[in-house]
Amino acid sequence: MTNTQLINYYANLLILQYIGLPNAYATIQTLVTPVIMNQLPLAVQSAFNLNTAVGNQLDTIGKYVGVTRYGSGLDGSPIILGDADFLSFIKIAIVKNGYSSSLYAIQNFISIYFPGAMLVFDYADMRMSYFLNSGIGSQQLAQIFVTSNILPVPMGVQIGSIIYSPNIFTLFGFRTYELPGYNISPFNSYGSYNMAYPWLTYQNALVA
Repeated sequence: MTNTQLINYYANLLILQYIGLPNAYATIQTLVTPVIMNQLPLAVQSAFNLNTAVGNQLDTIGKYVGVTRYGSGLDGSPIILGDADFLSFIKIAIVKNGYSSSLYAIQNFISIYFPGAMLVFDYADMRMSYFLNSGIGSQQLAQIFVTSNILPVPMGVQIGSIIYSPNIFTLFGFRTYELPGYNISPFNSYGSYNMAYPWLTYQNALVA
């Protein structure tokens, strides 16, 4: 609703005795105009919408959840996150602030904020690993995930590895008949060759 429409809406609420009287109509318009302040309160309210915030707005949201766009890489070099990366960083901070001590809760939060872009795998030996799709953000963001220790894990559980890859659903690797690997695809052969199975290397693993 535009400012004019909103002002006219309130002016049209005049009681029956004053409807059609131009002075009464103009009086209500005059009184309403400074109250709605060009809908500034609504603009302020929507300014900190997580899905539309940018720049300083994201910085303010980051303060609320306890993170900043400044961090360090695995080699200690400084990193400043752009808006897209910082938004993902804020979202993972929200997950860590809100999850309970269970893998189920972590998976539920991740499915809300990072659908199809982040997977968590429990080894059932007090270790967990994260698979990050490169669509989640830059490798610098993935490094800050490691150095800031922000990825959520239940109390007492350690992160075994963090895999950063363009494809986290069909990774190529070895497997056995007894225990197929997690998201692992079979060997390519001359009869069946699939380019969608990337070869997983040590370069895909981020180690703190």
